[in-house]
Amino acid sequence: MQTLMALADSYLLPWSLWLVMFTIGLGLKVGDFATILSGRRSFILGLLSMLVLVPLCGSILGVLFAPTPELMVGLILLATTPGGILSNLITDIAKGDVALSVSLTLALSTIYIFTLPFIAHFALWFAFRETQPIDIPFESSFTHVMLVTLIPVSCGMIAAHLRPRWWPLLGPRIKTAATTILVFVFGLITVQQWPVLRASFGTLLAIVVAMNLTAITIALTISRIGRLTRRETIAVTVEHMIRQEGTAIFVAVTLLHRHDMSLPMIINTFIGMALCMTFFAVTRRIRPANGIITT
Repeated sequence: MQTLMALADSYLLPWSLWLVMFTIGLGLKVGDFATILSGRRSFILGLLSMLVLVPLCGSILGVLFAPTPELMVGLILLATTPGGILSNLITDIAKGDVALSVSLTLALSTIYIFTLPFIAHFALWFAFRETQPIDIPFESSFTHVMLVTLIPVSCGMIAAHLRPRWWPLLGPRIKTAATTILVFVFGLITVQQWPVLRASFGTLLAIVVAMNLTAITIALTISRIGRLTRRETIAVTVEHMIRQEGTAIFVAVTLLHRHDMSLPMIINTFIGMALCMTFFAVTRRIRPANGIITT
């Protein structure tokens, strides 16, 4: 088991995440980033919410109720994780504003790449400052994050530009294989950390659910205050529910060498999707009132 976990930590997790990011890059163009500068009110509200309100509220929940310092770090990492690329697909299916969803994902992901090392260092310092010294090389952490985020996305964009006919067929297959490996790694971590998960599952599940419900409430509140349209509200809310857990798990497992810190992200993978599907089902039944979803 230890050999398999070492293989997963050193190779399966980083390379599968690299391939997922590469396939994301295949679907992006330089022009997509121009939408970030459009200055739309909905974009600004969604961005500020995901950068400030959601991380603040989620981190407070983690600090107050985490059963262990290790899980506190994991919850802070989860609270600061941006929306995932899957949010764009779900927004499209839910008939939301896809352009807004893509703009938010791109902006948040770009900012996340550069802030994640700072977030990880702060979480470690805050959780362990009274019990043990923390010495994580910042430059090394930053380099590793870049290697599995910005670089593969850039390579995907370049590959799609040079060979546009190849990737519509190969891209989905690569992403399916990489995602399958990620799920396998998540399963390995869950099995290895089962005693920790069993001891803290109730509390951890309650915190993760509370974090998601808080994020949904924030999204709907700012949408109502900002008088966003129905399509904009769907995009902003889905962005608050679907997260990039893979990158945060990579930091916990590969950089910090703590599998237990990844448990909040693994649980959130299922909770976030379940709540998002519930939101999707509810929005299909609610008729828009003056273009705004009311709650």
